[in-house]
Amino acid sequence: MKNYHTEFKFNLFVLGPMHIGSGKKYTKKEYIYENEKYYFPDMGELYLKIRNNEKLSKKFIEFMSERNTGYRTTPLKEFLSKNNINDRDFGGYSIAESGYEFEKKQGSRNWNNASNDSSRNLNEIVAFVKDEFGNPYIPGSSLKGAIRTILVNEEFKTDDVPWKDGNNIFNEIRVSDSKPISVDNLTLVQKWDYNAKKNCSNSLPIWRESLKPLTRVEFTITTSSERARKLIENLSHYAKNFYQRYKNKFLSAYPDSIIQKNIGCPIYLGAGSGLWTKVDYHHVRIDKIQEKSYKKMKMKGNGVLKLTRYKKVKIKTKDGKYIPLAKDVFYEMGKCGFSIKEVDVG
Repeated sequence: MKNYHTEFKFNLFVLGPMHIGSGKKYTKKEYIYENEKYYFPDMGELYLKIRNNEKLSKKFIEFMSERNTGYRTTPLKEFLSKNNINDRDFGGYSIAESGYEFEKKQGSRNWNNASNDSSRNLNEIVAFVKDEFGNPYIPGSSLKGAIRTILVNEEFKTDDVPWKDGNNIFNEIRVSDSKPISVDNLTLVQKWDYNAKKNCSNSLPIWRESLKPLTRVEFTITTSSERARKLIENLSHYAKNFYQRYKNKFLSAYPDSIIQKNIGCPIYLGAGSGLWTKVDYHHVRIDKIQEKSYKKMKMKGNGVLKLTRYKKVKIKTKDGKYIPLAKDVFYEMGKCGFSIKEVDVG
């Protein structure tokens, strides 16, 4: 009997900061900004180190139980300082400041005036998903969802996608979780929206742990049928066609200065990449989406371009030249490139 199991090596290359959320959010009580770094201690380990001091332990419990009444929230650093705790050996991890968490863009709104350490405390920070050892990773389901969007738009295009009555072709495509990623590849980025009609960018008080541009991530894709193998074998072709569809429908309305060039085959992953990187173009009902939108955030037209800001970085080409990943410090949120190759497993 012929074995249809085929394995592919999928290499992802992060071009714009990319965020996969864990569902957890850090408040000002759960991190410290100092020495140009954001330190996220293990709060359980912090408590274990002070629990034998009854008075201090009580203060810590009161501090953590303090309700947010709309007034100023006491940051963790302030609590530690008031109680003469200078240690920072509480496990956890640190993320270096990029310098663009607060930087003001001329002609745009900015929610913060970051002139000193205390004002560099962010609002809630949305955490990146991590494994049991605290290493960031990308779940296979996240990549599979992006692949499914590409295939639905570029291969199937109709209601005839084979996934009913036990005939789900996507069950024949298995995507592994990524290999663990070092926390050194994390950065903190702010959410920005770019309005094509007004030709302006606005910052929003939302920060996310995200993978830095230039991060490389590896996956394994396994197919269990010939039809699934052919889909993955042609994934690069489908991805390029889907990007052109996305560009024609949405990106073409925006200035070239904020659109990143493709490196490898284009794909968008994670939160904040925008509606048009995730929908089935053949069946999407924008009017229904607009109806369900929160009144103050109601989507108008095709929506806004989701961006973020990060320092300028360059990539070395095969001929030894260095080219910038972005023309400015604006990056497309979740933009990546990929290569894929069939593996001979003997």
